[in-house]
Amino acid sequence: MKKKKWIYISLITILVLPILFFYNAFNGNPISKWIAASTLDKYLQDTYPNQEFNADKGFYNFKIGGYSFDVNKIGAEDQHNYEFEVTGFFRPTVSYDEIYYANLDEPLIEKWEKEAAVEIQDIFQDIKGVVRTNVQIEVLKGSYDPETDWNKDLQLEKPMYIDVLMDAGQLSKRELVEEMKKMQNDLESAGYTYDVVNINANLFDEDYKDDQGYVKYASSFTEGQKISLRDIEEYNQ
Repeated sequence: MKKKKWIYISLITILVLPILFFYNAFNGNPISKWIAASTLDKYLQDTYPNQEFNADKGFYNFKIGGYSFDVNKIGAEDQHNYEFEVTGFFRPTVSYDEIYYANLDEPLIEKWEKEAAVEIQDIFQDIKGVVRTNVQIEVLKGSYDPETDWNKDLQLEKPMYIDVLMDAGQLSKRELVEEMKKMQNDLESAGYTYDVVNINANLFDEDYKDDQGYVKYASSFTEGQKISLRDIEEYNQ
């Protein structure tokens, strides 16, 4: 009888655990929801200490594998709901803060991104196969005068993201590795701080000025990273 009992318990466990797993994957659970709400509350207190907020109960968003909340500012004339997202199981963090993005200085960001891209393109003059360079910068409203010109020593909210489009028709896989190492050295020599440099080396038709082409190689690197062939992902067209 005892043997049959344990067989039944094992069968029930085998059947129930997958159901609980999939339920949690699409609906979350009360404990993780409470932790997410507490994480959001602490984040709001630490990030915006001079403001008070109301947050709704939130819901599990299976698309992000975390919880989404609507938050509004207490006492504000405009009772706009700002979206926040909390992700991470063992170390939940606020991964999206709509208030932060609403406070970004978009006109100044656009100005600086254009100026920084030109400057970095010039730094990369010795790099074979560079087609275009783009950057992503974040700075909050009121941090700088709108007429301030770009320079690498400005204080940004986060280190910049650099995106480089290259012509794969001019490069082998090994050559791309060497050119990436040169980029890394050039940025270090120029005193640049950055989050990551993303590389797309594409194949183009005869006129590629306004064309993204077709990805042949993709890679990225960070400051101080040891770059090797293993960092290159190759696509067969």
